[in-house]
Amino acid sequence: MIKRWLFNARSFAVPQNLMPSILTVVLALGVPGFNIWLGILAVVGVCMVHLGGNLLDDYFDWQDELLSYREELRKEGEQAFTDKYPYLRDGSTTVPQLRRAIMVFFGIAALCGLVIWIARDFDMWLVCIAAVAFLLCYFYSAPPLKLGFHGLGELVIGVCFGPCLLCGVYESACGGLYTEETGFAWHILALGCAIGMFVTNILYTHSFVERHVDDVSHKKTLAVLLKTDAAGLAVYALFLFVPFLLVLLCVLMGYIHWAYAFVFLMLPQACWLMWAMIMFAKKVEVPAEHPHRWLGPMDNWAQIEPENRYYLLRWYTMRNINTGFCFILAVVKIILTCCA
Repeated sequence: MIKRWLFNARSFAVPQNLMPSILTVVLALGVPGFNIWLGILAVVGVCMVHLGGNLLDDYFDWQDELLSYREELRKEGEQAFTDKYPYLRDGSTTVPQLRRAIMVFFGIAALCGLVIWIARDFDMWLVCIAAVAFLLCYFYSAPPLKLGFHGLGELVIGVCFGPCLLCGVYESACGGLYTEETGFAWHILALGCAIGMFVTNILYTHSFVERHVDDVSHKKTLAVLLKTDAAGLAVYALFLFVPFLLVLLCVLMGYIHWAYAFVFLMLPQACWLMWAMIMFAKKVEVPAEHPHRWLGPMDNWAQIEPENRYYLLRWYTMRNINTGFCFILAVVKIILTCCA
């Protein structure tokens, strides 16, 4: 049962927030007030919010019957990703069961947050961060706001799983986001913005390659609102390359050690992905049968339908860039801590 619901909630996407969460706990190492158990609890809570949010998105997409638009376009010979809520379509899961699963995931997240809040002496920073993240996550697809249908979905997810995630987990792990002695931890906010842009681009990858489908289904994503390929690709490049510049800026301003600049090792993957997105806009096929190993893991690639690989090749690559970026930052922090 648990394994089935983890699959339904697209647990393969968890690395996009699991690695940033683990990174944040690592960044809190050595900070006064650090508590590894509260940090781990925050990581669990973030993952539960992500999984619950994925199911919540499926729930409202099912209500709006968005898959029917994709299937019609596929019949007309258009590229359209159709692997949406298969567990509802095949009858293996009912809508009431889906609602209960959503409540369970969010309930576990709330319990984690409550324990942390009590342990941190009812820290109001945690309340503010959690409230903003939950409201944005919920109204991403829920009425009446349905932010994802009005060009704000990508930015909402970026804020939730970027600045909110890093600031919230950091505050949970060490309670040191702001202290009178050190002031505000600007490097955490800056790295949160960098990772938030990557997370935004993970979703924006889907929005860009599926913009014609979303337009037909009246879902006004950011890519749909931008209209032209040139504008869409310019925004994609912004989300893809600015994070590297933010790390460089933090190094130059003395917020972080120069060794964190090793994240530039992920730049070749970013350049390849930018090229692949340009090729998509030009309607030039990029070989997807055997992806380059240096692009990172492509989960269960052999089992993925060939007609869906055009999208998942780019999606996995963007996810892997985010994961690799976080992994390098974490390794650098651990080495610097051990050498201190």
